[in-house]
Amino acid sequence: MSESMLLINHIRKTFGIGTINEKKAIRDLSLDVKRGDFISIIGSNGAGKSTLLNAVSGVFLTDAGTITLDGTDITEMPEHKRARSIGRLMQDPLKGTAPLMSIEENLFLASSEKGWLGSISKQNREEFRERLKLLGMGLEDRMKHPVGLLSGGQRQALTLLMATYHPPKLLLLDEHTAALDPATAEKVIELTKEIVSKNAITCLMITHNMQSALELGNRTIMMDKGDIIYDVEGEERKKVTVEDLLTRFREVTGKALDNDRMRL
Repeated sequence: MSESMLLINHIRKTFGIGTINEKKAIRDLSLDVKRGDFISIIGSNGAGKSTLLNAVSGVFLTDAGTITLDGTDITEMPEHKRARSIGRLMQDPLKGTAPLMSIEENLFLASSEKGWLGSISKQNREEFRERLKLLGMGLEDRMKHPVGLLSGGQRQALTLLMATYHPPKLLLLDEHTAALDPATAEKVIELTKEIVSKNAITCLMITHNMQSALELGNRTIMMDKGDIIYDVEGEERKKVTVEDLLTRFREVTGKALDNDRMRL
């Protein structure tokens, strides 16, 4: 069995402690993510999916427990330092890029380990062009164009390229195709699979599409009320159907899953 890339031990997070709005967002959650795992995460609204990704990426510190990334304890590490090893895509295509800057300027920021120290060289531009060609969206011919002029799908594809320019140890995808039309979403999903597979990136992906959750990657986990209630992978996962997931959710929680939200 491969070693752990991400090890989460008994983390908890409560927002608004002591107020009428107190909410236990994560309840004693543990998760062992093996190196190279591509995990699809499903669950109804408020299940704690995005909160889990926020805890891992360092948006906030957890109230208890530990988070270890590739053998390093990052529990108390600030978000900007975690970002050196963790890539993330949000649902909103407007996030993740600088809209007033050109495509090549955005890529320069993503590729450079020194920020704006230095200037874009001919070699940089040739490399950017080759990488953009892989997206199959014609962006290699628009490198001087402001990113704000791109479509949602083009921006999300560019953000994916930027987040993986230097392959991260961990890639977090928070419903990164939810705001796109079906055809564009499918294109971005295919790009995701190609980039993750080519670079052997460990990945956690939140999705509301239950069929995709069973087809993408090698493992599926289901969350409810801030905890993992189902975790399936390998040969067992291949036999699981969407109906099985709905039944499992009903058995564990005593309620039906929000089918419409899951877009079966």
